Amino acid sequence: MEENVVSPNNEQDQDWREKLEAARQEAAQNHDKYLRALAESENMRKRLERLCEDRMWQEKKRLLTHFLGIADHLEEALRYADANDPLGAGIQITYQQMLKSLSQEGVQPLPSVGEMFDPSIHEAVDLTNNGDGTSNQITNEYQKGYMLGGRLLRPARVQVNRPD
Repeated sequence: MEENVVSPNNEQDQDWREKLEAARQEAAQNHDKYLRALAESENMRKRLERLCEDRMWQEKKRLLTHFLGIADHLEEALRYADANDPLGAGIQITYQQMLKSLSQEGVQPLPSVGEMFDPSIHEAVDLTNNGDGTSNQITNEYQKGYMLGGRLLRPARVQVNRPD
């Protein structure tokens, strides 16, 4: 009966222990490889999401910038339109509808005249020497600037006061 008892010094027992340890090491390596592959997959997913978001932003910006050009032309036409003329009224309605559509897409105009010049949202195209104004204050707006979702869609083109 004693022959059936496994002794710790038994060669077969040692062989099984080595195989078990080797299997544990292989399992640990496989688990590590799995975790690395999972992390890489997650990183790839995030990169693709950022790429898609950036591409969507660029395309939306491109399209909305075209519409801003149309809005600029309608605004310019309103400066010369007669309020009593049906054509002027039609331009006014079209302009208001364009502004409403842009607003619904999240486009917001930037405040300019009377504000301090901020090169991150304004583009200075002219300087003036208005003695009664504050230095770097915007005195005139040549083209409206717009934001979209907290990001600059188009800078405002402005005149800046630079008294001597």
